[in-house]
Amino acid sequence: MNPSDPKQGEREYYARKGPEGIAHALGKPFSDDRCKFNLSNLAALFHLLPEAPQRLLHLGCGVGWLSHILAQQHHEVLGIDIAPEAIAAATQRRDEAQLRNLDYQVSDYELFDGGGSFDVVLFFDALHHAEDPAQALQCAHRALKPNGVLFAFEPGSGHHDAATSQDAIKQFGVHERDMPVSLIFDLGKAAGFRRHLALPHPADTLAELYHPAYHRATDQDDLDTKKIDHIGQITRQVSRRDAQSEIALLWK
Repeated sequence: MNPSDPKQGEREYYARKGPEGIAHALGKPFSDDRCKFNLSNLAALFHLLPEAPQRLLHLGCGVGWLSHILAQQHHEVLGIDIAPEAIAAATQRRDEAQLRNLDYQVSDYELFDGGGSFDVVLFFDALHHAEDPAQALQCAHRALKPNGVLFAFEPGSGHHDAATSQDAIKQFGVHERDMPVSLIFDLGKAAGFRRHLALPHPADTLAELYHPAYHRATDQDDLDTKKIDHIGQITRQVSRRDAQSEIALLWK
């Protein structure tokens, strides 16, 4: 990481990933090892979003794979990313699809001025890359209309120390911060958000209920018992107050 430019790693990330890395990112969610996790989160996001069309600001959109999907869902979307190569790839894909309700801009999401014109702001696996998360949340707050909502789908405690995070830090010089909802809520309150809600990641719930252990059941009673056990585990997960990773919603 360049001490004179602490955002250099984020700015040059896709340039260093190269065409193969950009193609992989454009293929998300299906191209990625976390496909099931991301698809589950997309389903949750689609359920939680107000009815389209919403004016939606996607901060840290990367190559725009999610922005593209949201535009296909008839929202008016602006995707922001600090990496020029990412925005170039996103723009090319948008133009090929002739999506007129989708725009992109190369910009630092800690400095972007949304002018209070958006119904929804979204961080999807992006806030934890911020140089200054407090400034990023201030930007999100400024961009929202009164009563607008911020969604943050972020890794929680322990993310920084994970092997994949440490590899990314060493290889690309990016930030890989822990981003638990408690921190997001504290920073959000300081930025001016009025209320907040934490919800469990749906991937955890789905993985527990739709479990391959059912295939190992010996008879009908065993199947019924396994289902009851997994439902009980879901109940315990949902009621935990120390969950490592949750979805954060904050209202202006």
